[in-house]
Amino acid sequence: MHGFGHIEIPSTNFKRTKKFFGTVFGWTFTDIPDMDYVLFRAGEQPNGGFYMVKKMPKKGQVNAYIEVEDIDAKLKEIKKARGKVLVKKTEIPGMGWWAQFATPDGCFMSLWQAPPKGDAQ
Repeated sequence: MHGFGHIEIPSTNFKRTKKFFGTVFGWTFTDIPDMDYVLFRAGEQPNGGFYMVKKMPKKGQVNAYIEVEDIDAKLKEIKKARGKVLVKKTEIPGMGWWAQFATPDGCFMSLWQAPPKGDAQ
């Protein structure tokens, strides 16, 4: 079974976003300035991150990541099932890999592959 492992939420102001989610939900945060990104911990999985946008998008605001063991194999399955690969397998150094796809009806979602346990990237 493949569960959700990471959720991304857009933000136009990290300070304001962290204050809101920290106050209302008790989430904790780790800033990643090199990526213009903030990780959040919401307690139990899935956790996620905030990504910076200049203006809040009208569509596609929240990005959910489905955990998989092999992104390449899963992207082949997605294509075979008439889905579309939007972003090929991309490395996040020291963390894992991601890719983005669209379902046949156009819903955008992402995949996440963590490195094997005990492996350093």
